[in-house]
Amino acid sequence: MKYAVARIALYIFLLLAPLSMAAVFGPGGHGFLGELGRSFALLAFTIVTMQFVLSARLSWIERPFGLDMLFRFHKAMAVFATVLLLLHPVLLAAGGAGWALLIGFDVPWHIWLGRLVLLVLLTLVGISWFRLALCLEYERWRRWHNALAVLLLALGFVHSWNAGRDPTAGPLRFLWPGLVGAAALAYLYHRVVRPFWLWRHPYRVVEVIQETPEVWTIKLRPPEGRRLGDYLPGQFCFLTLKRGRGLPTEEHHWTISSSPTEQGFITFTIKESGDFTATIGQTRPGDTAAVLGPYGRFSYVLHPEEGDLIFIAGGIGITPLMSMLRHMRDTRADRCVLLIYANTTQSDIAFRDELAAIEAGASPRLQVIHILSRPEAGWAGETGRLDRAKVERLCGKDVADKAYYVCGPPAMMTAVLAILQELGAAQSAVQVERFSLFEN
Repeated sequence: MKYAVARIALYIFLLLAPLSMAAVFGPGGHGFLGELGRSFALLAFTIVTMQFVLSARLSWIERPFGLDMLFRFHKAMAVFATVLLLLHPVLLAAGGAGWALLIGFDVPWHIWLGRLVLLVLLTLVGISWFRLALCLEYERWRRWHNALAVLLLALGFVHSWNAGRDPTAGPLRFLWPGLVGAAALAYLYHRVVRPFWLWRHPYRVVEVIQETPEVWTIKLRPPEGRRLGDYLPGQFCFLTLKRGRGLPTEEHHWTISSSPTEQGFITFTIKESGDFTATIGQTRPGDTAAVLGPYGRFSYVLHPEEGDLIFIAGGIGITPLMSMLRHMRDTRADRCVLLIYANTTQSDIAFRDELAAIEAGASPRLQVIHILSRPEAGWAGETGRLDRAKVERLCGKDVADKAYYVCGPPAMMTAVLAILQELGAAQSAVQVERFSLFEN
């Protein structure tokens, strides 16, 4: 907790430092609305520079929060900065600069540049918010997002340096380019330096296992002479497979399905669910991969105070929970776990035999309940959807005294979280893992 507070305090300090310096050393004298407009611009552009740092997947920033929370914050701050920058020229015009600032043609070049900055910003935010509606594939969106973000940073700096006297006043003349430099370094590290280093030391595929007709486990070994990085059961990595044979090379985040206790290899269990993952079964031993991570806080080991655990999984959402169960088995953890695992048919159940073996063992004390929405003839287990009646019956009494880990399709997770809230489970007792990160 103290590490999270320290990072939040540092972020707030960096956001407020330019405003404080401008208040002390700036020229002033622009009236209330004019000063408010200038302050909005200073704050917004500082947020823009920090966006590059937040999105660089730096472990020391991510660790206390989890990458999903960090990316949601990144998205929210992008909207906040957009609002501030849109208000910036309006407040300046209302504060005495005149409405020609907004609509006039006979204005200095740096004003035209400022208008271009706003156009780039609106385009950047628009394609991010409406990516799915625009039918932009993730890789194409990411290329546009990165290009526009770099253009915004460069044009914004040139505009601010020439349009006003605040960025060149006192110590701000050093801090302002320093913030831009920090953003540029974070971007270069994230997009150039670290990928280069990862491909200099690639992991190698040693086994490909078909778990179900559409689910595959990829087993990887680290490069010779290097050990696996430490990870927690339930965490995920960004994986880029280089396979040749005309197969695509794209980066995707996948949950680790192995346990940290299993030395010398790491596994990712992946379902065919899109253009890229449809080719996952064509991966072969000998293919190489860049592995970036681990990330995330979806792990029971981070919550030692919890009592009985209830795992709720839908489909491939079993992956992080499987990592935790393997870790409990290997460490002989004295934990009581109920796993409610929903699938469509019996053939869709991943790890069925291994789950049965763990259930038959002593550690953890595991009970597995399978639910099928389209059961075949002869199925004697639970059927239908995971509704409130099932959750209440299967979880038993004292719902509020148990801890819950939920992972699966978005619609299922939304329904389950609402049900748990209705039944009295505290929000702090429910951990979720979402596969749809706001990636960068």
